[in-house]
Amino acid sequence: MSYSFKANNDQVKEIIRYYQGFRVDNDNSFAIFRAKLSDCTITVYTTNTVLFQGASAKHNYLIWAKKYGYDTSFIAPEDKKEYANLSAIGTDEVGTGDFYGPVIVAATFVAKDKIAVLQQLGVKDSKLLTDETIIKLSKKITKIVPYCILVLPNENYNRFYQNNQGNLNYIKAMLHNKVILKLQRKLEGKPYDVIIIDEFTPKEKYLKYLNKQKQVEKDIEMVQRAESKHIAVACSSILARAAFISELEKLSKKVNRELLKGASNMVDQQAAEIIKDYGKEIFKSIAKLNFSNFKRALELSKKIK
Repeated sequence: MSYSFKANNDQVKEIIRYYQGFRVDNDNSFAIFRAKLSDCTITVYTTNTVLFQGASAKHNYLIWAKKYGYDTSFIAPEDKKEYANLSAIGTDEVGTGDFYGPVIVAATFVAKDKIAVLQQLGVKDSKLLTDETIIKLSKKITKIVPYCILVLPNENYNRFYQNNQGNLNYIKAMLHNKVILKLQRKLEGKPYDVIIIDEFTPKEKYLKYLNKQKQVEKDIEMVQRAESKHIAVACSSILARAAFISELEKLSKKVNRELLKGASNMVDQQAAEIIKDYGKEIFKSIAKLNFSNFKRALELSKKIK
């Protein structure tokens, strides 16, 4: 789905400032700004039209439409189920939209009596935080709540795709289920009200991906923008992102340069330079070879003298 409104100049400036940290290359001559979150692309056009596209387009549109008084009547009301004050296990993943680096899934258990403490720390969706803040918060979170983190290295990810074992949602389902089971064992029977997964596929499909697994936790809730619905998911978002930052730093040392996040044209260019310096085989251990960035980088590398 996509949503848009026509803003005035001051509103455009405010929106651009808000998403500046997620700015990506823009090759559209009719657009003055483009930002890419993991689940939403925001484009500002020369006409001052602001376009929101992606899974969380509605959420981001509503932030600004409500603030500026634009029309929201055509949007169906969101699910009113309340999770915020429950004791919950929450999970989230990172790395699925990045060419370099692993896929990481984290799970945390936040009891009711820990919610206020985490809120006071400033815990929220990691996409809205700087890397520096994420690292600081992650160290504090791990001292307050039980957690588990799973890392799928690039070698394993690429082997999975090479053997045609499934798609990305299958990988994510496997990792979410594993990290939930791992955290449950760690909790040793401690009670909780709900398990919340930041929705990447409907629950029916999620369980179908897992139908051949020996052990599956089926009592889960798939919730859109779950990091805003319960702080356990926000905690997991931060821990997963902190782990990703750490893993990317390790991989960067292999190629003697800071590997870029995302999958932009700048990533293509950097990858082409790495191919020239180290060859293409190294990408099996630092990148996701099914991304189109790899093919583009191979072509670009032929033009580098």
